[in-house]
Amino acid sequence: MMKLACRMVVAVAATLVFAGQGWAAAVAPAADNALIVLGDKLWAEGKIDEARKSFEQAVVAMPTSVEARMKLGGILLANRLYADAVRAYQGVVSLDRKNAKAWIGMGLAYRHNRQRDLADAAFEEAIRLEPVRKAQLEQLMQSAPEAAR
Repeated sequence: MMKLACRMVVAVAATLVFAGQGWAAAVAPAADNALIVLGDKLWAEGKIDEARKSFEQAVVAMPTSVEARMKLGGILLANRLYADAVRAYQGVVSLDRKNAKAWIGMGLAYRHNRQRDLADAAFEEAIRLEPVRKAQLEQLMQSAPEAAR
């Protein structure tokens, strides 16, 4: 009788654990997306360092999230952390090679970092992916590089 009771307790415990894991997996994406939402909110409030940390946490929590990596790249670019922005955008294109916005972000980061050849290559890829941006990006490619700050 005692063995039967022990088996039942183990079976119930195992059911709860495995059911709990399924629940946690279902809740995890919502919690991870909350990091992106929080990052957006903090950025809008001017809390740049906190926003960047939130986006970084989102990338760690959701390594295949293009949105999290794009947000991180954007805040890094806006804060003149060009080499870090390039890495963030490279992470995006490693997941989604057809993401023209990531190629543009990477091109801007390279451009501000005075890496014109790499910037032009990134802009050319963006043009290949989204030809409607050709005039805008070619104008940028022809302009003098901005000073790195």
